[in-house]
Amino acid sequence: MTPEQLATDLKSLLLQKDFRLVQQPEDTPAFDLYIRIENPVCCVLAVQPHDTAEHREDVAAFVEGLQKQLPQIQCTQLICLYLTIGAESLAEVHPLADTDRMGNLHHIAWHYATDTQTLQTADGSPDKLMGIEKLLRMAATGEELPKDTLRKDTAGKRPVVTFTIFAICAALLLYGMVTGQNEFLWERFSVSRETVLGQGQYYRLITAMFFHGSIMHLAANSIYLFYFGSRAELLLGKVRYMILYLISGICGGLCSIFLGHYASIGASGAIFGLLGAMLILTREKGSRYTGMNYATMILLAFTALAMGFLDVGVDNWAHLGGFLSGALVFFLMFRAKE
Repeated sequence: MTPEQLATDLKSLLLQKDFRLVQQPEDTPAFDLYIRIENPVCCVLAVQPHDTAEHREDVAAFVEGLQKQLPQIQCTQLICLYLTIGAESLAEVHPLADTDRMGNLHHIAWHYATDTQTLQTADGSPDKLMGIEKLLRMAATGEELPKDTLRKDTAGKRPVVTFTIFAICAALLLYGMVTGQNEFLWERFSVSRETVLGQGQYYRLITAMFFHGSIMHLAANSIYLFYFGSRAELLLGKVRYMILYLISGICGGLCSIFLGHYASIGASGAIFGLLGAMLILTREKGSRYTGMNYATMILLAFTALAMGFLDVGVDNWAHLGGFLSGALVFFLMFRAKE
């Protein structure tokens, strides 16, 4: 395999893994520039067949300009990986000249030899970064990424189940407010250790996830429901999405019963199950389905769970139980489909 062919095959894999190709001027077609953002880190990858110093200044200038724009893209660190591909190994791998003027730029230099299929690194450079080393070896051996078996026919489709869940929750809340029976509904359909385990009213594990205590309670849950639920439904399909939602809600209710100390209602367990599911999806497939990279998803999940434990009157155990069960159920569904 020639260095040029390897660079072409690598490009295909990088684009599938959320690396964005930066268009270069027509007079510098000999190297490709890619960007991938994993907040708070921005990674620039320069791929050049053959090890020449001809385009090093172009790459360095681009990186230096991007360094000044880090606040606009909400990043605090910039990593520049300069990858050369050659037919033979080098005696020494040279990094780009250090032009760091803000203290947040890190240079890494690699060279891949096609004759021995070995990766060389410059002194002080790591040999792993964002899975690029795996994609490089896959391109060199002709391997392909696993086929994307998630739904691709989502154009024009509507998340009917998600809309229906919201409509049911909103209608029940409105009914309780208009009739003044909110307290009665809470007592009749909430989950607690006494009612579920003591009285055997297991139906409450289902009913509790459709009732809410206030408009703000419903509004807070609905933000997550529409953002993550609509995506999960279109990707999984109505049946598997409903299974994921109900199992997350039930597991959240069970955690509330065994670990909590008071009766609770709300779709939070199921909603956090969707959050856990989308975290797994982002880890496996990148940001193209959730609109957030993996680091952002982790931060969002941690913040959402932490905020619950810092607030009074929030069923944190239902959140945690729903989150973990949703992540597990989605992982099993994902693996089965893969």
